[in-house]
Amino acid sequence: MIANDSGAIERRLRAAAVLGIVALGLVGIVGSGGGVAFLPSDCPPGWDCSGSPAPVPIVRPAGQTAQVGTSVAFSVTGLNVPADQVSYQWHRSSDGGAHYVAIGGATGDTLVLASVNLADDGAIFRLTATANGLSGSAVSHLAVAATPGLVFADGEFQPADWTATAIVIGTIAAPIHSKEFVATGGHPDAYRRMGTQLAPQATSGGVAHASGAHTYDPQAQGAVYVIDYSEDGISLETGFSKWTRSVMLLEQGGRRYIATPESYARLSTAWDVSQDTPSLRARDFALLDGPPCQAGESCPDFSSLGTPMRFGYWRTSFGPPGASTTHGIDNWKVTVWRR
Repeated sequence: MIANDSGAIERRLRAAAVLGIVALGLVGIVGSGGGVAFLPSDCPPGWDCSGSPAPVPIVRPAGQTAQVGTSVAFSVTGLNVPADQVSYQWHRSSDGGAHYVAIGGATGDTLVLASVNLADDGAIFRLTATANGLSGSAVSHLAVAATPGLVFADGEFQPADWTATAIVIGTIAAPIHSKEFVATGGHPDAYRRMGTQLAPQATSGGVAHASGAHTYDPQAQGAVYVIDYSEDGISLETGFSKWTRSVMLLEQGGRRYIATPESYARLSTAWDVSQDTPSLRARDFALLDGPPCQAGESCPDFSSLGTPMRFGYWRTSFGPPGASTTHGIDNWKVTVWRR
């Protein structure tokens, strides 16, 4: 389990704020390839900045959950070298990535599994791309469940269905916030628009948004295996100095948790998929607010002994002290999968 430590969350928030402001000053962005390139005068010591680049494949989706008997597909995207110069090989691991075996005939830019079964649960698929004698790899994870996922979704965001709570994280003061239902301009139609004003001395601040209409009771409905989360988001800011991130929120037993993959992209200034994080397990959540977890306690508890869960999302805004940000959400969706 990831450390349930509000101090650790605060350190991540501060680091994210710094990275969001200064990262573009470190490297130049290559126009269509999306990779990074150094000016000759800026080449770091010991680096070869003049040779052909190694392929840097990105596999999408980075992970997915599927029901037994359905098909799944993984594809390469965002490659930083011309596609006609690249050869591919897909591999599979059944032991958590310790060992990989080449998949016979899987040498294209897409891998399709026509009908997955429980033997595929937990498999990791690695794509190796080779060009100019150099190789790069990326992986995707697969979870397989025997029963259909239970979907909780909202694209209307009626005010009575949602609550919003500003949270103090460590020494970061809680922001002032607002929220409203907007009938048009979403993705499409109605959406939820939010405003966040940072405290006078704070450069970040977060608000927990929870749906009262979407709950899951493991004791009545069964143990949770994994959870898929997705949403569309938009930043209504025009400058680079103010920005917002979004992650899944889970409430259970008087505690709030947030999903904690390694990084979350800042919201785009146009409607886009702001989160698409599949196969979240209990260990993928960190305690945001509430009593500390005790030794031997499951936090959160996905087992059949777990208390009811309420789902939502957590928005963190960054900017100069006291800054105000405006942002929106649409097509919020949580899928609970059981064994």
